[in-house]
Amino acid sequence: MDWLKEKDEFELKIRNESFIEKTISSLLSLVSNIRRLDSRDRGIYRIHEAFKLYFTLVNIILLSLSFNKFYIMLNAAYVILLIIPLEDKDVLRILNISLVAFVVSSLIIGPSWFWGNKNAMLVIVKITISVSLTMIMSITSNWHNIISAFRLIKVPNIVLFIFDSAIRFIYLLSERAYAILCSLKLRSVGYIKKPYRTLAQIMYNLFVTSIDMSFKMDEALECRCFSGEFKYKIYKRIGKSEILYSIINIIIILGFFILR
Repeated sequence: MDWLKEKDEFELKIRNESFIEKTISSLLSLVSNIRRLDSRDRGIYRIHEAFKLYFTLVNIILLSLSFNKFYIMLNAAYVILLIIPLEDKDVLRILNISLVAFVVSSLIIGPSWFWGNKNAMLVIVKITISVSLTMIMSITSNWHNIISAFRLIKVPNIVLFIFDSAIRFIYLLSERAYAILCSLKLRSVGYIKKPYRTLAQIMYNLFVTSIDMSFKMDEALECRCFSGEFKYKIYKRIGKSEILYSIINIIIILGFFILR
């Protein structure tokens, strides 16, 4: 037959491929953010989280109490000094969040400047600097070590245990969601009739999985006679990075009392 002699050309029409790709990339980004500090050991990344947590809290509190322009400029220079040695992608994330904080605070507080609030611009700058300091600590720190640092200031054990368990569950559920999406991509061959309905089914699967994990974890803790005490590592060794970081922050703290 003549139609058997004709050459067939198969064209694969990709539909909803971007939905799967974007969801997978988002999950990979989340998982990488949790594990991103395993191989970093330079500059501010290697400073222990206890130092970064305490000095960041003190600097934010003093910055909120001061309206001295020179002290605010000193903090702005300090933020720039911390950002310079960071990796490009981390710098971009910090700048994006800081820009959002600046725009939102400008829209909320900025109009008060027209009604005689002379400190409106200083408040906006202070909010932006505080957000930048918080982002720098968050991006350059390991969250498990941050939780241990909170224990040193007598935060209740149950609160820290919930935070630490939540981080571990998020990581495990992200890995499961990644596996489901990869299998969905292979079986659908780029075609999904109702992508958002599929996403709802995946969320339901993860919800059931999280409940099952919580029950198993509760049984495991009960079998091991868990008393509710949150164990943490006590940081004993202080290196050159911690000493230099402490000296810079002490200078900034002294600047608050000198310039007030």
